[in-house]
Amino acid sequence: MGPKDHRSIDVVATCECGAVTVALRGHVTSMFQCSCLHCQKTSGGGHSSVILVPTEALLSTGTTKSYSRPADSGATFTRHFCPECSTTVYAKSSRAPSLCIVPVGLLAGQNNWFDPSQLIFAVTQPAWDLVHEVLPRHDAYRVDETR
Repeated sequence: MGPKDHRSIDVVATCECGAVTVALRGHVTSMFQCSCLHCQKTSGGGHSSVILVPTEALLSTGTTKSYSRPADSGATFTRHFCPECSTTVYAKSSRAPSLCIVPVGLLAGQNNWFDPSQLIFAVTQPAWDLVHEVLPRHDAYRVDETR
C-alpha cells in the first residue's frame, strides 16, 4: 500500500436506478484493480477497479440482495447489489470482515481521485484490457492485501 491509498473521502452515490444509496465517509485503505475471472464477469470488462474502506465508513440505505461464493483465498466473498437494477454497491470478504470493497464506478462523476496502486490476478488479465503498464502486477492475492 502506498501513501496515495490513504485518501479521505466524503461522497454519496446511488445505484443506477436510485433505489440504493451509499454514503462513504472516511479513509480509503487501498485502491487497486483486479483481473480475476469473477471481477471480469461482474464488471463486464477485463478488470474491476475498487477501493477498500473500513466497514464503519460505509452507510448503505435501501434494500440490497447478496450473492456469496468461495474465493480463491479460501474466504467467502459476498457481493451486495440492488435487486432492481443489479448495480453492485459493495462487497465483503470473510478474510477481512472489517473492510468493504466498493467498485469505484459506483462513484461515477466523483471518482477522479482514484489512483490504483496495483493489479491483482494479472495472470488472467486479457491482452485486450489496457491497464497502465507502470502499475505493479501480481498473479494472485498479495500476502498483505485484504481482498
